[in-house]
Amino acid sequence: IVSIQILIYLILLSLSIYNYFLIKEKNILQRYGKNTWVVITGGSSGQGKQFCFEFAKRGFNIFIIGSKRILNVKDEIRLKYPYVKIKTIIKNFSKAYEDNFFSDIEKEIIKISDKVSILINNIGHRTGWNPYHKMPPNKINDTIICGTIVQARMIRLVLPYMIKREKKSAIINITAQCLHPNIGLGIGISNEISLPYLSVYEASNAFGFYHANSIYKEYKNQIDFLNITPGAVVTENTKYLENTIFSIESNKFVNNII
Repeated sequence: IVSIQILIYLILLSLSIYNYFLIKEKNILQRYGKNTWVVITGGSSGQGKQFCFEFAKRGFNIFIIGSKRILNVKDEIRLKYPYVKIKTIIKNFSKAYEDNFFSDIEKEIIKISDKVSILINNIGHRTGWNPYHKMPPNKINDTIICGTIVQARMIRLVLPYMIKREKKSAIINITAQCLHPNIGLGIGISNEISLPYLSVYEASNAFGFYHANSIYKEYKNQIDFLNITPGAVVTENTKYLENTIFSIESNKFVNNII
């Protein structure tokens, strides 16, 4: 049994070395199609904004959904990449439970239909740091809504068009750490990751993780999926995470994903 565990560990180590040090970026514009659209939720700042710029740099059109700050992102992209088409819809995702919240998003998706090649479910809402009995109820609601309803509904909006495309499409779901592999030398160790004071945030991430993996198992032969569960990603909004172990700057994080 020990020999089998060591063999598994060596295989995983080899794959990690390849994935993180040797692999080269594919021509994603060729794979997913020229003049196609990347839909990004929460693209007003942080890693969402970084996604907007990196995909624009590679020649994709960008559909940004987020707070009023996405208008600044749109202006910046136009200055740097004037050939890129841009759509924007201003949304407060904590209202995603409302009946008609996704109606205007759906109308824009219908307009570009089979030109939607990539969806990035990036939006999240971190609530924590207070003892749970002191947690503001509205913050609890916002975290659950942003971490569950948005991903579920956005995937449902784009899937009918993605599965009909001749070229591949892709869905990237970003939650946060909730599990780690417990194979190889990790057998026997709990794979659950949780911290005090982050219960609602972590629970919403667990929803995103399991929802994304189930969708992947349904459509993996038709669509490329990447389900990301990062640790500390340092953005202009999360400078307090700079000294966290294994933290990563948002530009490196986004480029590694691409």
